[in-house]
Amino acid sequence: MTLISDTDPVVASLDPFAELPRWLAEPMDGARVGASLTQQVPELADGRLELLSCRPERLRAKESEWLARYRLSVRGPDGEPRDVVLVGTLWAPTQDHPGPDASSSAGAAFGEEGWSGWLPDLRLELQHEVSDEALPALPMLTEPGAAAELLQPVLRAAGYDRASIATCDPVVVRYKPGSRCTVVVGVTYAQPSTPPPPRTVVLKTHQGDKGQTAWEAMTALWETPSWRGVLDLAEPLAFLPEERILVQGPIREELTLKELARQAFADGGPEAMDALRGALSDTGRALATLHQTGAVYGRTATFEDELVEVRDVIDRLGLTVPQLQGAAAPLLQRLEELAAEHPADPIVPAHHDFRPAQVLLHPDGLGFIDFDGASMAEPALDLGRFRAKLRDIGISSLLYTGQPLVGEPLAENLALLDDLCEQFLASYLEHATVSRQRVLMWETCDLVTGMLHAWTKVRLVRLEPRLAILRHQLQASGLTGSAGRAA
Repeated sequence: MTLISDTDPVVASLDPFAELPRWLAEPMDGARVGASLTQQVPELADGRLELLSCRPERLRAKESEWLARYRLSVRGPDGEPRDVVLVGTLWAPTQDHPGPDASSSAGAAFGEEGWSGWLPDLRLELQHEVSDEALPALPMLTEPGAAAELLQPVLRAAGYDRASIATCDPVVVRYKPGSRCTVVVGVTYAQPSTPPPPRTVVLKTHQGDKGQTAWEAMTALWETPSWRGVLDLAEPLAFLPEERILVQGPIREELTLKELARQAFADGGPEAMDALRGALSDTGRALATLHQTGAVYGRTATFEDELVEVRDVIDRLGLTVPQLQGAAAPLLQRLEELAAEHPADPIVPAHHDFRPAQVLLHPDGLGFIDFDGASMAEPALDLGRFRAKLRDIGISSLLYTGQPLVGEPLAENLALLDDLCEQFLASYLEHATVSRQRVLMWETCDLVTGMLHAWTKVRLVRLEPRLAILRHQLQASGLTGSAGRAA
């Protein structure tokens, strides 16, 4: 195999992404932000409050802004620690902001509602967060009494008309502030009833219309039974549009495919790798079954729309990071040319956000979850996106095990990932058809998106491995169109 030189214009177009600027990296350093707060905030500077810890929870690009969120632990005169959540905006050096000192907080004490402040050394404007305004339904999901009151009519309307809830035990299993929350509720009943109602119910709330999207897709799939016996899907119980709450039944789970993959990459032994290979083959078959259900739902996602979205992300990054203006243009142009050369396969009911974390494994089979992005699409979308994430999980394992992203460890890891991705695709092709070239295009586009997420979500440790896997993809696949590409 002849590899493309890094001087190839398509590969070289990724060079501007190689390093995040200092002004963007520093606000993700909890110690650095904590030191600035201690210096700038009077209550911390004079010892009235003691800052015990500062954990960055989010720094994310949104349009031309960088939105930040920090969770602090502080101790006051009573000696009891308490949490303080600060949210706000990071201002880029290219943006003018005549910020006040952090002490200018309209009279409100630090950590109390109404406090706001400015950290000039980091260009951070922060204020105290009282509640998650993007997810107003959270209290209904997390308080036992409110959860029971919500679920009782839902279960009866879903066909469990004799169910009488005695207790609810809600547990938050996933929470992304301002985006979504998933709560698993253990339910007990006052007396047995027929049909027996679920002992576990899953509640989800999303920002925007993702709950509605998931409800429509899950309902359509539940009404097309051809998937039964091959994979598990959660029973859709209700969607409450006004509250933006999705209610669904449980799925058996021992571990996710993502967790199995991480275990296999860390172990490296033949038994662990055989278990991963078997799960990948089963997942390929199950995905082919999903695609052939004939269900119809929601919007249609296209490769052209995906490229527009990637370009938009780069353009928005360029507003505050000038070095990224026009970056990756030759790569995106090449993907656009390939899309014209290789037409898409007929659309199928797609998961859309299909990754190893969305595959739940148990001794008797597997299930798929998280249909909040579901759409009609060519099958290559799900296959390419899954393979891209599998590569990301695999190369990240080098970091977890302390191995370098160079030389023999990197080469062996990349070769193993090539083989595992091929096995997954080969299993799918035993049960359904798909254009290999379209899979490669979607996979590469998703690798670009993953690399961009290392920027837009300021994931410092993710950037180097994601660039490495993307460069390998271009060098090994021949997507660049260069004369020196692999035969």
